[in-house]
Amino acid sequence: MISNAWCYLLYLYGLIIDSLSICNNGDHLSASHINRTQFPLQYMGNWHFLAASAGPGTNALEIFKVMDNAQFTVQAGLEEEKLEFRASIKVKDGSCVPRKWIYLLTEGSTKLRTEGHPDRLTELFSCRCPECVVLKETDNSTARLLLYSRSQQLEDVCMEEFRRKSSCEGYKDVIQIPQKLEICHLT
Repeated sequence: MISNAWCYLLYLYGLIIDSLSICNNGDHLSASHINRTQFPLQYMGNWHFLAASAGPGTNALEIFKVMDNAQFTVQAGLEEEKLEFRASIKVKDGSCVPRKWIYLLTEGSTKLRTEGHPDRLTELFSCRCPECVVLKETDNSTARLLLYSRSQQLEDVCMEEFRRKSSCEGYKDVIQIPQKLEICHLT
């Protein structure tokens, strides 16, 4: 009798925990607030890379563990269907690492391809945090979410939203970029 009651209580506990962990529609990634008529103009200018997430057991976040901060600028490429990204990454040892790559625009879509990496797809998603964007990068070996903001500092509620959305997408490992050192200025 006691063991039956105990089993019943454990069963109810499991149901409660499951109901609390189910993601509602607001917690999944959404591109609903991306202005497709203004795309990609609303993304031009400077951005700060703040966090990344990936599925457990992958090495998709290793590249970010050496970073202290990163500033990016987005500008139109010389050709109409290209976006040029330039980055200045401050590594935890204090050095600055410049990076540059090109995204290829897909007509009528906010999906991007990376020049030189035909298997990599980048999708943009809106979030409730003002002046923020979430990118989802996938290729043959990697799947991760990246959080960018126009501001270097982000309110805790925004980071919690990113963690919640990451979890709902199945990405349990989250790394927040420390931003303790002075930023490297873009050249």
